[in-house]
Amino acid sequence: MLVASGTSAQTPKPWPAQTGIYFPQAPPLQKWRRSIGVVFTTTPPEITEEVRVSVPAVDFNIQRALGKKLYMAGRIQTQFVQSNLSIGLRWATPVTERLYVGAGYDVSGWFGALRIKDVFNSQAYGVQTFPSLSVGYRLTRDLQLTVRSEAIIDLYYRSQVGSLAVEYNRRDVNGVAFAAVLEQPFYNKRRVSVGVRMAYSNFNWQLWSLYDTFDRNLLYPQLIFGFIL
Repeated sequence: MLVASGTSAQTPKPWPAQTGIYFPQAPPLQKWRRSIGVVFTTTPPEITEEVRVSVPAVDFNIQRALGKKLYMAGRIQTQFVQSNLSIGLRWATPVTERLYVGAGYDVSGWFGALRIKDVFNSQAYGVQTFPSLSVGYRLTRDLQLTVRSEAIIDLYYRSQVGSLAVEYNRRDVNGVAFAAVLEQPFYNKRRVSVGVRMAYSNFNWQLWSLYDTFDRNLLYPQLIFGFIL
């Protein structure tokens, strides 16, 4: 068997890092990650009966590296009459060239107000936390799939209609959520996040003004779409 002199087997090049908001990978040091998009939440039929309403919320995400594996994550969701602000820490590490895992803990504060002169005057606010685990897999060099599980924990809730107020301050596991998100190229070197999230809980901040009387968990499907800036 003849072997040409001066030749050797080529080592495959490692896959380059891709920008992602949901994929469990820290941003490069000294760099920010941002995305802007929308999240559609579908109301459970138990609350709105025959009418299924898809409620959109503007969704802005920002991330900053604190180390090679640790990073900060912030998020704002707003529907103008109600908004949600969260901040948390994420830790992520590669297992193989394609497989990544991560864990996170987010604290979220939400506020809503609905006022109709001489008819209705209501407001509410609360605090929740979301411990999470994520698994990311790079299907190709450009396509990333992330699966995330979250626990939903209530810390504080207060609502008021006129002079009547309801308040509780306790740590309760309110439900769980599971999400699957694809992140891929779109155009002009931009990338997008597209996915679904299923929250199974007995409360959703976007629907606080409906004051549902169900003391049981309901399914809140969500569609996620975002441009990674």
